Amino acid sequence: MKRSYSTRILGVIGSVALLLAASLLGEAASLSGQVIDEEGKPVEGLIVSLSSFRGNAPPHRHQRFQGIFPPAPPSETDATGAFSINNIISPSVNRLTLFPERNSDYEMLSVEIEGIPIYLDQRQHHFGGLNFAIAPDADITDAEITVRLRMRIRGRVVFADGTPLRNTRVNLMVSHRDVDGRGRGRGGGTRTLDDEGYFVDYVDDGEAYYTVTVTYQGQTVESEEILLEEGQRVDGLVLKLDDVSEPPNFERVVVAPPARVHDPARFEAARKREREGMWAINPDNRHAYKMIHCKTHEEALTQATAQDAHLVTINDKAEQEWLLEVFGKEKNYWIGLINDSEEGKQQWDNGEPVTYTNWHSPKESAKTSDENPNYIVLVGMTGKWQMARLGNPLMRMTERAILEKENLIIGAPDPTADVEKR
Repeated sequence: MKRSYSTRILGVIGSVALLLAASLLGEAASLSGQVIDEEGKPVEGLIVSLSSFRGNAPPHRHQRFQGIFPPAPPSETDATGAFSINNIISPSVNRLTLFPERNSDYEMLSVEIEGIPIYLDQRQHHFGGLNFAIAPDADITDAEITVRLRMRIRGRVVFADGTPLRNTRVNLMVSHRDVDGRGRGRGGGTRTLDDEGYFVDYVDDGEAYYTVTVTYQGQTVESEEILLEEGQRVDGLVLKLDDVSEPPNFERVVVAPPARVHDPARFEAARKREREGMWAINPDNRHAYKMIHCKTHEEALTQATAQDAHLVTINDKAEQEWLLEVFGKEKNYWIGLINDSEEGKQQWDNGEPVTYTNWHSPKESAKTSDENPNYIVLVGMTGKWQMARLGNPLMRMTERAILEKENLIIGAPDPTADVEKR
């Protein structure tokens, strides 16, 4: 159903805490419902997520979350807009958001839980979020989230001949001035254009005149002012750079180096080094570890085999803490544990027995009814392990893996290559 947001009741300004109840830590709850747009139509393909942290009230928006609990697995809306989030740990304050929080194409306007509508003040919730608590072991099944497309500017950077500036980092700034002339602002930073030279910048300052500026290799190009009214989007902006200057004449200029130009081959070589990563030695066990980029668990296994390695085997808490310290806690990683429901056992893919686990939920360590093996993800933010079942958004959110080698010998000949015998 279509709502008129001009008559909103700002029931809560800033971070909202809907404290329904509190009980002993560890009891699970669930939240399910539907995501709709302003016209009441279901929205498909949105990822709804919850992050949880201690206490009975949310922290100040400028404070870092302290004591974050393992998050409940996120849920992706189906064709009817339906979602379902289970295993919510309580008591805790939970932040309901659309994933990724700062880069979702939609923003939340309101949330209705058990008939209680909560309208979000967009001036306080630029990225759409609601803090609330759920009674332990409760099942809320009728939540309704109303969303709308975020205001944005989508543009393309090209050279004078129309060739796109592909996969390149540029400095992008977006400035705005209010329509009534009362305020100005700007923001931005380094961005990476996609393989067709496109960028997307979400603007959350409402109706205003916007100007986009791109700087690349000392060249700066600025758009004309763009008037965006509330809810509007721009998708056809083109920013054209001059041709890159030619290298200097080496017959006349001997000392000066050539001008630095965009070299696709050199750029790809750097990207390759980044993708392949570097081996790090754990001083406790002398094993070598490497982080790789991959889209799926199967691709991770293929890369591991090609490098005569295996997906990481985590044998104790100290080893996991070292891994997260070295490779970072901001990402998720495929690890070598397989929960094989057909055989009813768990095992590391290199054959080692399971001597240490760190599950998000004890239920995940049990045998499942799935026909296919369930692969395991180490969630860096929490340090917990979660199953990645087919269709779970966690599969799409995991694009890295950690490889392990027991014996890394630098400069050793390839055992499969022909070696001259003496």
